[in-house]
Amino acid sequence: IQVIANMGPAKDLPNIWPTSGLIGFEMSDPWHAFIVGATKLIAISFTVAGGLRGGYIFPLICSGSAFGRFLYHFLPDTVPMQLAVLCTAAGMNVAITKTSLATTLILSFLAGEQCAIPAILMASICSLFATSYMPFIKSQITRSDIDHSLFHEEHHIKVDSVLEDSDEEH
Repeated sequence: IQVIANMGPAKDLPNIWPTSGLIGFEMSDPWHAFIVGATKLIAISFTVAGGLRGGYIFPLICSGSAFGRFLYHFLPDTVPMQLAVLCTAAGMNVAITKTSLATTLILSFLAGEQCAIPAILMASICSLFATSYMPFIKSQITRSDIDHSLFHEEHHIKVDSVLEDSDEEH
């Protein structure tokens, strides 16, 4: 994980052989991370639209992590790399799956960053509310709790009218 997170060369990975790959592509700079994220999204769209086996949750997390690594290049002194990567991955996953709490817990515990739970949850909730009316999955059920949160109207009760009604009953 450290070699990938620090954009180290593939030759440092003990379980990868051959280390150069087919075209010698390395994640050596942020633009390569962007290319990995975009390519992964394109691959996900073909597999899901084609009805092929496999899911989209962990590919979305992978793509979001690559975009988070790209984003970190522009915010190196303001946001820690772990938060940029995890929050972007959570935001992308929640935008599609609408599972903010599960995504937060899975990402934080898989990454071993339990202290990042509040930040990941905030990114997840922001993504949930921003994309609540964008169904990406045909079979997805509309969440009524989001409707209630977005369109909640306060009902004000006049205290005088309540007191008058109670006086009339006695």
